[in-house]
Amino acid sequence: MNILASLTNKEGSEKFLHRIRNHVNAVYASAGTRKYLEENGIVCSGIDSFTGFTELLGGRVKTLHPAIFGGILARNTESDMKQISEHGFTAFDMVMCNLYDFVSHKNGTLEEKVENIDIGGVSLIRAAAKNFQRVTVISDPADYDLVAESIEKHGHVEESIRKKLALKAFSLTSGYDSIIEHSLAAEFGENLGEGIIMPSEGKKLRYGENPDQEGIIYEIEQYGKLDVFHGKEMSYNNYMDASSAIETALEFDEPFAVVIKHNTPCGAAIGKDHSDALFKAIEGDRESAYGSVICINGTVSESVVESMKGIFVEMLIGKEFTTEAREMLEKKKNIRLATYSGKGPSSMIRTVFNGFLEQNVVPAMPEKVKDVVNRNDHLLQDMLFGWKIVAHCRSNAIVLARDGATVGIGAGQTSRVQAARIAVERAGDKAGGSIMASDAYLPFADNVDVAASSGITGIIEPGGSIRDQDVIDACTKHGISLYFTGKRVFLH
Repeated sequence: MNILASLTNKEGSEKFLHRIRNHVNAVYASAGTRKYLEENGIVCSGIDSFTGFTELLGGRVKTLHPAIFGGILARNTESDMKQISEHGFTAFDMVMCNLYDFVSHKNGTLEEKVENIDIGGVSLIRAAAKNFQRVTVISDPADYDLVAESIEKHGHVEESIRKKLALKAFSLTSGYDSIIEHSLAAEFGENLGEGIIMPSEGKKLRYGENPDQEGIIYEIEQYGKLDVFHGKEMSYNNYMDASSAIETALEFDEPFAVVIKHNTPCGAAIGKDHSDALFKAIEGDRESAYGSVICINGTVSESVVESMKGIFVEMLIGKEFTTEAREMLEKKKNIRLATYSGKGPSSMIRTVFNGFLEQNVVPAMPEKVKDVVNRNDHLLQDMLFGWKIVAHCRSNAIVLARDGATVGIGAGQTSRVQAARIAVERAGDKAGGSIMASDAYLPFADNVDVAASSGITGIIEPGGSIRDQDVIDACTKHGISLYFTGKRVFLH
């Protein structure tokens, strides 16, 4: 077996080669890798021993040579083997290669970014993966044991493993190129969209949406980071709820807390601090808050933990946790604790029966609002707060809010007036004096009638219905302030 090695991460390579040494004919390595392997007792030759060239341009050119790529890409056919033999090339059976660590430099200077873009390594990995029928490509040190076990058992690397490693290699180079693309796009001030980014490997979850379904998460660093540092293993639904919570929190700069249940808010509030905001958010619907996922857009402190007393919480998310808060919470084995950072993707992708859909992400806040009936600047802050929350509730959705907190939410209904009735029912006596936010236009005046009978004082909605005048007339009749945003915020 002839092996070509060009490694950035050299850890474990020497142990792997010692383990399979009885099956190895020769090892050829780039300069840095050769030095490391020889220091660890591996006999190997430099690449220049058969290319006739030393590394050029300060290491920018190491492996880009026909002798190398001919040896990797040669098929196991008489004609291919004859050609490389005539040229004096070596047929490589295995390529060990990993890439420059661009990720660690993606936020550095332009020079740092450029010098950490791997060219030869990507080419080696892709060439070896392309010729998987004969060549084994190892692009991840975690696969050394898998390959060694196959060689020890069969005397060669099984085809099924070569195929698996080839797919992993293509996934690696695809993700690597995408990270470079987005880093340089930001550097050059270009907006190229997200594209499709596949990380090198997914992480298996406890289960999917239901226990008889499998679930996997593919984390993408440039979107953001969710670090779960305490509690039970995450499930598919936990990630869905956590994502909804963080996405809602990203709408606010002031101290904010949101309580998520079944992927939609059941309570949300702004406050003088995060403990105040969380207390108000829970009180918005304490019954529904049981078994919820909670997110605040700041630091989880002792006072924040105190605000959660009396309810069971599946997961608590914040930008960071104080030492005291961690000590209090980590006594509870069942609660998941996590920190988050980043702004999330700029586009959303979801699968459908015949493909996938993609759309850009826009903030909920409208560019301007139009006072249509009974301008009331006092209510406007609550209206805009309610509008941001309803944008993260499943459609059809109605949110009632007062004093910077939700008091009733009706979401996920096929009838908008039914969503309004549910919101009013959840609010009870708190509905009086609140505002109503609707994620799409009110199609009939019956929604206004529900609001009026409950003491609601203001409504904010997109407008644009053929029956807008009916809604305007009803608001005028009942003395309800009406604002149009000019945009719809459906969330299906």
